[in-house]
Amino acid sequence: MLFEPNGKLSDSLTYDITAWSLPYAYGVEAIASMNETPSKLKLSDKLISSADTNSSAYIFKWNHLSDAKVLSELLKNNIKVRFTSKDITTKNPERTFNKGSLIVTRADNKSLDNFDSAVVNIANKHNKFTIPIASGFSKKGPDFGSSSLNLINNKKVAVLSGEGTSSLSYGAVWHFFEQQLNYPITPINTAHFSYIELDDYDVLIMPSGNYSSVLKESEQKKLNSWVSKGGKVIAINRALNSFADKEGFDLKRKKTKDSESDEIIPYANKRRDYAKNMITGAIFKTTVDNTNPMGYGYHNNYFSLKLSNTSFELLKKGNNIAYIKENTTPVSGFAGNNTKESLHNSLVFGEERMGRGSFIYLVDDVLFRNFWENGKMFLVNAVFLVNNRPYKD
Repeated sequence: MLFEPNGKLSDSLTYDITAWSLPYAYGVEAIASMNETPSKLKLSDKLISSADTNSSAYIFKWNHLSDAKVLSELLKNNIKVRFTSKDITTKNPERTFNKGSLIVTRADNKSLDNFDSAVVNIANKHNKFTIPIASGFSKKGPDFGSSSLNLINNKKVAVLSGEGTSSLSYGAVWHFFEQQLNYPITPINTAHFSYIELDDYDVLIMPSGNYSSVLKESEQKKLNSWVSKGGKVIAINRALNSFADKEGFDLKRKKTKDSESDEIIPYANKRRDYAKNMITGAIFKTTVDNTNPMGYGYHNNYFSLKLSNTSFELLKKGNNIAYIKENTTPVSGFAGNNTKESLHNSLVFGEERMGRGSFIYLVDDVLFRNFWENGKMFLVNAVFLVNNRPYKD
């Protein structure tokens, strides 16, 4: 069942998600075989990076959570890091690096006496191969002094907790930052939101939840003002309801098709009939704009775990980073017939600018139960790469 591309259900009425396919969850290709396949255990060699004191920079690829762990440690050690917004082909050695690749230049870190050893030690600690580049002039793409190489700011990240937040969603966010990414995060209790100093933070994560009692008119104005000055809000799943269909926001709900039949449904069958309007954890193939910083490291498709029938229109003014195309059906799991139409041309991940800052909408929970591994880099990109400018008063 865990490896099935389309798990079979004996009954669509279930208390839990209906798709557990590991290849989709981990974002890897899988090959099916009807026969036993002989295998032999082979431990992969540990990657060893070497320092080169004559290099102008070190480059890391950007397509895996382990790359994000490297970034986290570089930033915590006050090592300045850039990412490229264009593909680069270096001269010596001649290698091609995709958008999002991390570039640690010697010029940015002149004050570090142990620059080479610090970068290489972090690479080896995480078993990541970093490539020393001799020249800052590229064979193709931007040179290392180009404006296409953006400095990654050391973000101060806060997350809402307490009343209104889903404890499961908050727990997944906390665990991801504290235990996996190993990057500091500050919980803000929603009871204190009205007088907390948001200017102390660069990013505010809103786990899935109901914030109607938290974001009243004065608190909403406070949040909008902070975003306009350069703050970044990342809203997950049900937290999007705090902004949907509200004045000043581009986020609009889509309508779920109701049953048009006038047939009287017997009491015993009402629950099964209601299933037409349900999605209970189905996997959908989405289209990704991987030219947007939030899509760096991904292919142009992503398999997303959709947990409910809530859907949103594509943004008219913002950036539609991932979305479900027309006539898309789940690749695995159950989705009621009435929900499928509302998902056509619907938003999955998007960004809306407000002043200098951004609201980032994660319709589907990229951290669900912390097992949906392939979605985690979207959150990392949202924190560090999207609208990458420092918060300023």
